[in-house]
Amino acid sequence: MTNLPRLRFGLISFCAGMIVVHGCLFWIVRQQLVSGSSDFRIFYTAGLILRRGEGRDLYSERLQTQVQRDFAPAVVNKAGALPYNHPPFEAVLYQPMTYLAYFSAYRLWIVINIVLLAGSIYSLRSWLPTLAGQFPWLLILAPLAFSPIAYALLQGQDSILLFALYCLAFSALRRSQDLRAGACLGLGLFKFHLVLPFAFVLLLHRRWRALLGVGAVAALEAAISWGMVGGKELLYYPGFAWHINRLQTPGVISPANMANIRGLFMGWNSSIPAHWLEMVVFAASIGLVLWASRQWRPTDFLDTRSWNSGFSLCLVVSYLVGYHGYNHDMSFLLLPILLVLERALAEWRETPAGLKLVLGLMFVTPLYLRLGALWPHENLFAIVLLVFVGYLAAAAAKAEPQALVSKSTGLLDAPPR
Repeated sequence: MTNLPRLRFGLISFCAGMIVVHGCLFWIVRQQLVSGSSDFRIFYTAGLILRRGEGRDLYSERLQTQVQRDFAPAVVNKAGALPYNHPPFEAVLYQPMTYLAYFSAYRLWIVINIVLLAGSIYSLRSWLPTLAGQFPWLLILAPLAFSPIAYALLQGQDSILLFALYCLAFSALRRSQDLRAGACLGLGLFKFHLVLPFAFVLLLHRRWRALLGVGAVAALEAAISWGMVGGKELLYYPGFAWHINRLQTPGVISPANMANIRGLFMGWNSSIPAHWLEMVVFAASIGLVLWASRQWRPTDFLDTRSWNSGFSLCLVVSYLVGYHGYNHDMSFLLLPILLVLERALAEWRETPAGLKLVLGLMFVTPLYLRLGALWPHENLFAIVLLVFVGYLAAAAAKAEPQALVSKSTGLLDAPPR
């Protein structure tokens, strides 16, 4: 019998400790944030360019540098400008914020992100009955204790928005509302490298309505982008984004700090030609997506554990095979973590110690700091994610006999409405 009060106290204390660490980090870098050193300045830059009517030069490095120098001169003169390398349509979100001073807009974006985070967690409550019922404080504290979420808030990134959209897509898929799920994924195409792998899994499963939702929203976003920047700049964007990634400018692109397949293979000083490593990364990524898709049966709702484990596995793999992925990009992995934590807390004594360790490592902020800042090799965290994937695959396979038993007895584990 699990000692619930002791377990609850231990987990809440651990999360509270990590939140204190995050608060200290915010305090330490507060002056840098005021001066404009966060990633939010790329979004503010894009919004300013649109507001000034210069959208047709959105991806001009000269113009971006000039605009950033206007509101963050000290940072730009010291470290250079950060390039806005996101799709054009996303800049629409930030244009209204440019009527505020930079730091005021940054603080507003933090508030918006916290509201998005709170709303997403609230929407998941019906799918997380153990967490919501027996560990309600953990459900509140765990998101803020998750280092990628805290880092996304600190940097003013858009990663929490992607987490919110994946939460909506998850709920829609669980209710067999594929078109709505696809539309949510389409809205997340501002980080297309983290959405398209999951869309490819849907393609392998022939989820045509979901793909229709993705395609329809993508077409709308392309039309909006065309109207904003024009056809020439829109066609220039893919090459610009690829150039930024290939250039690997220090402080902008660093595979050594990407906890994905690319970082694991290319985040080292190696004598192997880069094109050979990229071929290995591409082959490994395709193989991993194909394998992951076989572990998930999206139409089988007979066993919640199997469905959630397969879905979670595909989500983690989507991050691993994404060509560009930093700490804050892992924010949407909070969804599979919560789904696994829900099952682990419900069956605490039966949960493997290795899985408990992996879940714990996901929340150890000093580990992220050690690998990311003190020794720039956060790519090693990809090993933790791969182990996590292994446990998810085992959980999905283990649940198969239970699903068959439920099917034979006619017990349908229907999703809540």
